[in-house]
Amino acid sequence: MVADPSTVVALSSAEKDRLVETRVTCPFVGSAVAGGRLAVRNSAADPLAAIEDVRALGDSGGGDLGHVLALFATGNHGFMRGASGRVDKPAPSGFFSLEFPGSQGAHPGHSGILMGDPATLGSGRLSLADFARLAARAKEGLVTRSNVALFIAENLRKDPNAKVFDANSTRLLGADFIGLGAAVVPAVIEKLVGAVEGDRAAVKDFENKFTKLAGEDNLLGSAGEFGLLFALVANKAGAREVDGEPTASVEDLESMFVQKRLPEGFETWKKTGADWVANTIHLAIGAAKEYVRLGEVR
Repeated sequence: MVADPSTVVALSSAEKDRLVETRVTCPFVGSAVAGGRLAVRNSAADPLAAIEDVRALGDSGGGDLGHVLALFATGNHGFMRGASGRVDKPAPSGFFSLEFPGSQGAHPGHSGILMGDPATLGSGRLSLADFARLAARAKEGLVTRSNVALFIAENLRKDPNAKVFDANSTRLLGADFIGLGAAVVPAVIEKLVGAVEGDRAAVKDFENKFTKLAGEDNLLGSAGEFGLLFALVANKAGAREVDGEPTASVEDLESMFVQKRLPEGFETWKKTGADWVANTIHLAIGAAKEYVRLGEVR
């Protein structure tokens, strides 16, 4: 009998923990599943979630981040496990797969915190050593956006399979980072940053362009993932800046990555697509500079 993709699957605590640890290797989606805020659908063997459910989570608190989460869901996780044993079967319309390792969204140069080999299904696991590499950058319990940009660059430099600044990705971006050294062209930076200064059409253009780029360039993919994390906590009560930069608290990072819990009161504050765009752009620029610098000091 063919499973109904809308069917909510009843999982024991142990089954849910195993699913989140090995397959739903995203700090946000994993925490939402673990906490019962995002229903697991279809079947335990081929778990799906509804795109409208994750959209509603992003829009909670009166924001509009839901459409970005929907872009991630369809662009990165629109395929489920097929007869081949790979993630290559289109998910039913309106749903996305919770099979994250082995998906289009799993890429070389990832953080290493929640996933092992990105090409191997079920390779999720928690690496406290990799989490400590990120958390150790904190000052007074806060990790800045530039701290995360350096973390992204280091992860990419460590992985010989990572794709960064190749000809196809830079062509799609409409800029050429290759050969520029540490000085990324100011005009390119201004063009990108301009997309977050109230021009909704430019923001939309960036979002659409990013979905094509993320699969081509692992630096941009990582920037988008951590940009989402910063967007999730940008408007949290008590959110702080350090030297004009947004921050994420070690407490919130540990809550999502390690404890699989969304920050307390998550549904009460606004989360916006504009915050995702702004943070993703600045993370990409910062990580690009650090990536080049790290290559020069080798």
